[in-house]
Amino acid sequence: MTTAPDLLILGQATHDHVVPAAPAPWRPQMGGNALYAAAGARLALAPERLGVVTRKGRGYPFAIEAVLAEAGVTRVAVTSAPVDHLVEWLLYEADGSRRALPRNPELRGAGGEGVSAQAPYLERLEAISPAAEDVPGAWRAAPAVYLAPQVEGRHRASVRAFALRGAVITVDPSPHYSRHLDATGLGELLAGAHALLASEQEVGHLLDAHNGPAGAARALLGAGFAEVVIKLGARGAWVAAAATETAVAAVQVRVADPTGAGDAFGGAYAAARVSGLGPVEAAAAGTRAGGMAVEVTGADATLTAAARASGFR
Repeated sequence: MTTAPDLLILGQATHDHVVPAAPAPWRPQMGGNALYAAAGARLALAPERLGVVTRKGRGYPFAIEAVLAEAGVTRVAVTSAPVDHLVEWLLYEADGSRRALPRNPELRGAGGEGVSAQAPYLERLEAISPAAEDVPGAWRAAPAVYLAPQVEGRHRASVRAFALRGAVITVDPSPHYSRHLDATGLGELLAGAHALLASEQEVGHLLDAHNGPAGAARALLGAGFAEVVIKLGARGAWVAAAATETAVAAVQVRVADPTGAGDAFGGAYAAARVSGLGPVEAAAAGTRAGGMAVEVTGADATLTAAARASGFR
């Protein structure tokens, strides 16, 4: 299509091996924050109003465009990256935290603690992460943009590019950089972004420094964000904006796979704001989308669930 979508989603498509906290079999599955975010957004906006931009490396085994099309999302731009696609083990702990370890033989040992250990892993993440220049020309005028977690350079450049065009930008930061920045540093790195949606894993140090989610959210508002949501997993979310500070409860669900909950939350939040809902109502939409994501396994199943649950056909 030659017109811009109402909400543009930039993020990754991944090849995941999810390892649950309790001993159980696992299998390769389709993942990626762009796809989970599209599923969440699908609940709040008609699919023809969405655009998804991602990348795939060599050997990526899933049909991204076809899976999104099955959910009604047909504005999809997939750029080929000149590297083997990243395959990851997602290792979950009983408290809900997780680690991502590369399965690619050439990256074994990468992804650990420390800059030198992380460098090859982050380089591969960057290679399979979409850049602003991957967005089709007509789509660059999108009035709203959701940036799923990306490496630091990608987020910095994308925020700058879309802010210059006047887009309302919602960002979910990556823990690879957010854990090393205070509120002021995050505000400076993402200057131009309107809303920050961050999980405890991404800004836990700010919660410690500012006596919990309310204090951390106030510090982030002071750093320049107009809206801040701290995602608290099964405890819901804390929302802060102009004249608004409140908790939003999580929905009660049976968890099949915790992967993608935060990404579905982010897509739903951004889409709900585009549809005219306020921050609190958008966060409630996010918690519903996150609950939907964890009830099934894989991004493809989450997109199918979103299409069935949505009133948009």
